[in-house]
Amino acid sequence: MMHRPAPGALSLTDGARRPRRGLRHAAAHLVLGAGLAVVTAGLCLPASLAWAQARGAIQPEAAPTPVNPAPIIIPPVSAEPVSARLIIRLEQVERQAAEMTGRIEVLESELAQQRASQSRLLQELEAERANRAASLAEGAPASGDSQAVRGSEVGSAKPSTTETESPKPAIAETSTQTPPVPPPPQASAEALYRAAELALQRGDYQSAEANLNDLVSLYPAAPEGVEGRWLLGETRFVQSAWGPAAEAYLSYLNTAPQGRRASESLLRLAGAFGQMGNSKMRCSALAEFRRRTPAPDPTLKARADAEAGRAPCPTT
Repeated sequence: MMHRPAPGALSLTDGARRPRRGLRHAAAHLVLGAGLAVVTAGLCLPASLAWAQARGAIQPEAAPTPVNPAPIIIPPVSAEPVSARLIIRLEQVERQAAEMTGRIEVLESELAQQRASQSRLLQELEAERANRAASLAEGAPASGDSQAVRGSEVGSAKPSTTETESPKPAIAETSTQTPPVPPPPQASAEALYRAAELALQRGDYQSAEANLNDLVSLYPAAPEGVEGRWLLGETRFVQSAWGPAAEAYLSYLNTAPQGRRASESLLRLAGAFGQMGNSKMRCSALAEFRRRTPAPDPTLKARADAEAGRAPCPTT
């Protein structure tokens, strides 16, 4: 059986436990005091710092300046594949080709209109010439009769001269044996044009017209021959030969529809038709001038305004 001590009696174990409990209580008090001190210091430190900052003893630290990071440069990379770029480029080329085709068609249409207008003007001019020739033939005597009269007079005069003169067989034989005179060398286009200009400066319109006729017939495609058509019209215009002048101007327009004298030829053509009393052709020439020359130089504009002011033209 186990022996139990009587109540109130002390044992050896109780004496050993009491010092240990005292040490534990003392250690607990020390730990509790240290913890209270730490807590008190932690609470008092922010308050003391705030009080010092309020008094100016401690300067607040400046906020750190944010540093922007260096930009990262990424090289551009085309998102479109090569085939897509080629298709886009091909579509651009096709669009440009379509635009060029449209412009060419417009130019061809304008050229066809110019040719039709010139052909119409030429036909009306031919009809006007035929009417004038018919009216002149009705009022003038037949040219064949006058030629017959002149031929008979010459024929009757020739025998009288042969009868009065003595026969000279030796001279006749020598004259038949002389070689024919060679024709003069053909003048160049530049020489003919220059000779016509000099004749016009002298006022010799007959010589100028003769040289220009030779120039146009011998060198129709040469630059001097093309320019000579316009100068021939000018030569006839100053002589009031309205019909032949109109023919020369129309010949120039047919040969060089885009020539440098085209606008001036149309104005002269309108003036010639106006002098002949053909108001329809005159207005047609003026309308063609305005269509071809929307912005003429001041000299041509003044001449066109003067020609348009001579007689009104229909607006339609």
